[in-house]
Order: sequence, then C-alpha cells, then structure tokens
Amino acid sequence: MNFENGWVLRSALNFASDGEVVREVGREFQRKVPEKAKADLAKECLTQEILPAFRQYDADHNGMISLQEATAILGKPPFNFPATRVDSLLRRFDKDNNGQLDIEEFAAFYAEARISHEEISNCFDRLDKDGNGVLSPDEVLSVIQERMGADKQTAANLIKLYDRNQDGNLDKTEFMFLWSAMFGQ
Repeated sequence: MNFENGWVLRSALNFASDGEVVREVGREFQRKVPEKAKADLAKECLTQEILPAFRQYDADHNGMISLQEATAILGKPPFNFPATRVDSLLRRFDKDNNGQLDIEEFAAFYAEARISHEEISNCFDRLDKDGNGVLSPDEVLSVIQERMGADKQTAANLIKLYDRNQDGNLDKTEFMFLWSAMFGQ
C-alpha cells in the first residue's frame, strides 16, 4: 500500500487502534466521499497489514520499533537485508530522529522494505534463466558488468565475495546481500 498522502495514514490512525475506533474525525472529512474511500482503504491496510507487522517487530511492546527490533526481522527470510540496509532505511524514515519508529514512521518504512525486497526478488527471478533457484556466474555476470561497468574479472570477484557457501552460485540470500551492497536497495 502506498501512503503518499500522509493525511490518509493519519486519518486511518485516527480510526484504528487494535481495530477499535479511538477518535472520530470532523464532519467535513466525512462528507468527502473520495477521500473517505481512500481513508477506508488505508484503515483496512493499517488494520490488516501494518498493525500486525508493527506488533511483530515491536518485541518489547513499547510502541516503538528500534534498530535492533527492525534488524531482527529484516535480517531474516524472506527479507535477508544486511544490517547496513536496515540502518539506512530506519534513518530515512525516522522523521523525529529519535532512533526509533512510531506507527506512522513504521508504515512508510515497512512499505519501502517490502517494495525493495520485491524488486530485488523479481530481479533475481529474471536473472535465474534456468529456474533452479540459484544464479550461476554466467547468469549474474552480465548484470554486474552492465550496471557497474565492471570488467569480467571484477564481476567474477564480486560473485566469489558474496558466495557465502562457496558453491560457485548465488542463492537468493547471497544475491540480496550483493545487490544491497552494489546499489543500496
């Protein structure tokens, strides 16, 4: 869910807390049918997706997501983000610079993490020409050369560097680390 309009998310937050109405919005907002539809959609996304994810990340139940809590989730499957990627995401969405994410900051953070993961995963799937779940050096070599302008030897060395299990291929997790290191996504 894209929360480009911050007011939509704030409106949804006004409506929902554990699925209960906690505050009513003004009559003017109620009369705006298209905006109300957007708010209803945001509320649905918030209650069905964002709040459960927020609760999952908020291990100490203090109502904030710390770097350690975010890293504990995003560092594991299906995300497999390196700690540096999680840190940069947290810093980017921590609007009040307190080192933690409240629910509104978390909604944007979580959406970006999911989009980033999906983009990298889709890239992996496109490169995996034979569909065997791993990328051979041939399958990944061209993208490194094209995207980075690297010569064949540099590209081969990068593949070896991120091939953690030393099987000569990159699995999806290894590719995620390589991609994040190369492009910061």
